[in-house]
Parts: sequence; structure tokens; C-alpha cells
Amino acid sequence: MIEYIFRIIKMPFDLSIKTAEKLLPYSTKNYICNSFVFDMYSKNYFRLKFLNWKIENKFHIMPSDMTVHWISTYNCNFRCKHCEASAGDKRVSELSTDEICNLITELSRMKIKKIVIGGGECLLRKDIFIIIGHILKMGLEYEIESNSYLVSNFKEEFRNMKPRTYFTSIDGLENTNDEIRRPGAFRKTFEALEYFKSIDVETRIVNTVVIPDNIGQLPELREIIMKSAATFWRFAIPINSGRAKDDDKLYLNDGQIKYLFDFIEESRKKFAVGISEDAGYLGPLSMKLRSVPFFCGAGITRCTILPNGEVLACQLDYDDKYSEGNIRNKSFKEIWRTGFSRFRNPQLEEGECQNCEHYNSCRGGCLGMRIGNRHCYKHIWGNNGNNGNNGNNGNNGK
Repeated sequence: MIEYIFRIIKMPFDLSIKTAEKLLPYSTKNYICNSFVFDMYSKNYFRLKFLNWKIENKFHIMPSDMTVHWISTYNCNFRCKHCEASAGDKRVSELSTDEICNLITELSRMKIKKIVIGGGECLLRKDIFIIIGHILKMGLEYEIESNSYLVSNFKEEFRNMKPRTYFTSIDGLENTNDEIRRPGAFRKTFEALEYFKSIDVETRIVNTVVIPDNIGQLPELREIIMKSAATFWRFAIPINSGRAKDDDKLYLNDGQIKYLFDFIEESRKKFAVGISEDAGYLGPLSMKLRSVPFFCGAGITRCTILPNGEVLACQLDYDDKYSEGNIRNKSFKEIWRTGFSRFRNPQLEEGECQNCEHYNSCRGGCLGMRIGNRHCYKHIWGNNGNNGNNGNNGNNGK
């Protein structure tokens, strides 16, 4: 009853956020609206979202957009060179069917509505559809991340237990993609997208990790993606973790980053595309490269549970040392209520971030990128994105 009354009281605040989010894409096309909405809202989006969480947390109310990301396994049938999880190489004591089903029951009691299932490759878990069945039984929605290679083996299961969103990856044209991922992966990925379209899964996302080996292929790949069953094309930059850790051959130089930003801005006129949150706050480019402003919800509106039960604010570093607790030792509710202080009360070291005029919009950017000191692209988007232009095409610096 208290929560119901609270949500009624807070409704105008929630409505203002949702209304502005709908207006923001339009604002990029209208100078007057853009000047007002961007300056008055986009720059303060992080602060407003954080304030919204503080109000809810004060009354012990779960964020309405709370998402739990479950890394179901490190087992994988691919060995992608940029994989931040080192999937296929790691071995841990994974949560059992009973342990994960008990967790899902707890999430339901906490009024959490959504779980994202990832990996590794989640379809390698023999109990995955038992678990998905329990997710749906408990009233949660699920999104699934898969490399698509095994989807054709489980068509009937997916037809009976449809995900809200299907998320998969393409990392270049066919030869490049299959060299990075696995022979046949390119074809199987587009077949999986077609299948999920045929069973009316509304959102079908293709993720591309942009590296020097594939950045020059983006224009040709765009034509293929646009003709496919994908509904959204997401771009990511390698995280300095897992197999990608300290491998300079996987990272774009400033000219290539600038090219990527320009490519995304141009592509948004033709198709639904955007850059991932990993790239952090992007200043005047924010609404040119995304549909909503940057907000890192790690430990605030989302968290990750690793295969061994460790709970992290975000999965991007896949390292137990960032754990807030293990669901084998504590309830998820206790971990959520008492942990994550470094995200909820951030104390950045004295230096460039604290003294930056964009701090309230950025809050230090993406944690995973901060770990590798790749979290800030201000030198590129500064002065309206005109800096960092040391190359005018995707092949620069290869």
C-alpha cells in the first residue's frame, strides 16, 4: 500500500523523465528544441536519474527499471579474441538449477520484472529452458544474449517461451566475422534473427564490437544489417578485460573513434543504431549517437550475477574482486540493500574527473572502461566533436 501511494506521488517526476526521453530524439532535428532540451535536460540526465533512485531507495522501493543480468556460464563454443569474459577458458563452480531458480523466486518477491540471460553461451547450459520456464512462471520477462550458433536446435522451446529481446553479435563481413567468431557464425546469426522475427520477438539487436580489423567494413555491413531481421544495431568498443586486456591491436585510435562517431551519426538517419554505454558521456554528440543521454545504472538500476553467484554492479570486468557478495552466502535482497556503496556514493580521486565541468553528466563514465583508462573521449568530442580528427576514414592507423 505504501509503495502504491509513493508511486502515485512520484508519478509527475517519472512522467517528466519519460516525456523528455521521447522528445530528445526529435530535438536533434529541431534547433530551438535542441537548444532547450539538450541544455536543460540532457546535461542533467544522470543527476535526475540518480535523484530518482535516491527517492525510491529512501522508501525501500525497487527501481521500476531494475534489471538483473545473469551470466549463466563461462562455457562457450566460440573463442572471440575481444571477449571480456575470456569465455570458454574460465572454469568456476556454477550455480545449480535449484540455486538459480531460488534466486529467480527471490527476484520476483522483490518485484524485479526483468532478467537478462548471458554468458559465455547460455544455450550450452542443459537446464536453461527449465530456468527460463521458472522465470516466466514467476512473472518476470527475460532477454537473452546468444551467439546464435545453437538457436536452430531450440526453435520449439523459444516458440513456447519467447524472450522479450534477442541480442546477438556480428563483428564484420562474413569472412572477418567468421574468423573472429567461428566458421558459419555469420550465416547462423542472420538465420536466428529471421527466426525470432517469425515468432514475433519484437526487439532483435545486433551488437558489433568495432576494432581496427572491421571498422573499414561498416558501410557495407550496414547495408546487410538494414536488409536483415535486426531492429537495432549497437556499436561497442573493446573493454580492457579478458582476452582483450592490454591487446593494443584491438583498440581504435582517435581518428578511427572519430570516424565511428561520424558513421553512427550518419547511419541514424537510415536505421536504428546507437553506441553502447561503455563509451560513456559524449557531450554535444550524446543525442547524435544515442536515443537517450548517458546514464550508468551499475549498482543503481542494474547489477550482474556471475556464474559462481558473485554479485557485481556490472559484468564488464568479470572479476570477483569487484563482488558485493555471493548469493550462496547472503540473500540477493541483503546484497542489494547493503552493497554497491562505491556506485551509490562515488568518491573519485582528486584529478581530472572531479574538476571537469561535465562531471555531473558523466560521473566518471563507464566503470569497465575506467579500469583500463579508456573511459573518456572528451578530447575527441570537445569543441562540438571537432577535435581528435587525425584521420578521415576507418582505415586510418591500421
